[in-house]
Amino acid sequence: MKKGLLVLLVAVLAVVSSCSKDAKINRRLDGEWTVVSIGGVAPEATESYVMKFIKEDKLSGNGTFTYTFMSQSFTDAFTYSVLDQKITLVIDGTAEMFSVTKYEKDRMEMIDTDGDLWVLDPK
Repeated sequence: MKKGLLVLLVAVLAVVSSCSKDAKINRRLDGEWTVVSIGGVAPEATESYVMKFIKEDKLSGNGTFTYTFMSQSFTDAFTYSVLDQKITLVIDGTAEMFSVTKYEKDRMEMIDTDGDLWVLDPK
């Protein structure tokens, strides 16, 4: 009986802890982030990538991804959700998943499905 209660308690704490980390990631995401590098490569001087996250609730929101190249900007809208320390972005019906490896106020690092490390700084 005691083992069963202990196992149940550990399971509940794991779920609560995971949700707490996801909510913290979402709170820190809220705002604009400049992409510093992708796969260790910084954008060229004439390029920039900016992701704007707008938190809607505890674990999801929407935003924009703006790409600038040679003075021309292109913007795509997206929705996102955070679950198990992973961010799922949906742009034009296509989902891309990022595993968050660092989430601080001054730096966000995440790995995409191709294994590339994205480094973002707040704008």
